[in-house]
Amino acid sequence: MPATIGRRGFLGGVAAAAATLGLTACGVSGTGGAAEAGRASGTAGTGAAGGRQIATDNGTITVPEHPERVIATVNYEALMLLDLGLVPVGVPDGTAQKTLMPAAAYEKLKDVKTIGAPGAPNAQAIAALKPDLILDQFYKDKTTPLATIAPVAFFNWADSGALWHQQIAKIAKAVNREDRLTAAKQRYQARLAEVSATYREQIENSTWVSLSGGQGGKVYLGSPLLTVMRDLGLKIGAGIPADESGFVEKSYEELDVLNDCTVVLYAGQFEGAATPPTQELLKNELWKDVPAVKAGRAFPMKHYIIASYTFALGAVDEIEAALKTL
Repeated sequence: MPATIGRRGFLGGVAAAAATLGLTACGVSGTGGAAEAGRASGTAGTGAAGGRQIATDNGTITVPEHPERVIATVNYEALMLLDLGLVPVGVPDGTAQKTLMPAAAYEKLKDVKTIGAPGAPNAQAIAALKPDLILDQFYKDKTTPLATIAPVAFFNWADSGALWHQQIAKIAKAVNREDRLTAAKQRYQARLAEVSATYREQIENSTWVSLSGGQGGKVYLGSPLLTVMRDLGLKIGAGIPADESGFVEKSYEELDVLNDCTVVLYAGQFEGAATPPTQELLKNELWKDVPAVKAGRAFPMKHYIIASYTFALGAVDEIEAALKTL
C-alpha cells in the first residue's frame, strides 16, 4: 500500500490493507531514469497533444481528450478506474490480490502489467506500455520525472484530508469519464435511500463502530467504512468523537469504550481469515467480553477498504445483512 494516510485521509483510503501487502517503496527505478525511458520509447510528450487542460495538485497540465492507456501508480487508482469503466494498462506490484477485492475486480486486474512497487515506479516498464496518462495520489517526488513519458496527473491524498469520493471525482475528470462517475454515484445514493428507509427503526435504535486490530495490542477505532456508515445515518459509538475524521487508537485494556455499541464491524478480507493483527484481537479475552461480541453482533467486513463506489455499495450490502439481525 502507499504511504501512511493522515488521520483525515484514512477515512477515504485503503490504509487498513497495508499489513496484508507489506510493500515498501522508495525512488523511481529503471535503468537510465524516466527521461531516457521516454526518449527510447518515443512516447515522451505525445499523450498531451491536442488534449484538455486540467488542474492538478502539481499545476495545470494537458491531457488527452479521452485517455485510454492509463497508468495507476498506486492501487487506489486501479480500483477507481474500474468504477469508471476503464482498466489501467499498468498497476503497482501486488495490486491484484484475491484477499483485497471482489472477484470481478480481481479478474480485470490480474493480467495487467506491473510497473514496480508503490512509490518505486519503474520508468522503463511504464514507457514500454506507451501510456497517454499517468495517475498518482501519493508520490509526487517519485512520479514527477515520469512526465517525460506521459502527462502525470497528481492529486494529493496523502495529507490533503480529502475523502475517497472526492478523489475519485478528480480521477473521473482527468480521464473524462464524469458521466460514469455520475451513474455510479446515483446507484450508491439509491441504495443508501433504500436501506435507510427499510431499516429505519433498527438504525434509530442501534449504535455502531468499525475497527481493526493493530500491532502490539492496539485497536484502531474508525476506518474508511465511517463514510458509508454515516451516509446511512448510523449512530457511531462514543469511542469515536462526532468531529473525528480519522481513527482513534486504543489498547485492548480500553475495549470497554465499545460498551455502548450495539454492532461492531471489524476488518475482514475477501478470501481467508482477517489479517493477523485483527485475528489476535478476536482471540483476546477482553474482546470476548465486549457486549456486542457476546450478543453475536460483531461482523467481519470484506468491504472494509473504501476507495470506490463499488466498494461502498458492497459495504452497504454487508451493513444491511447486519441490520437484518437486529
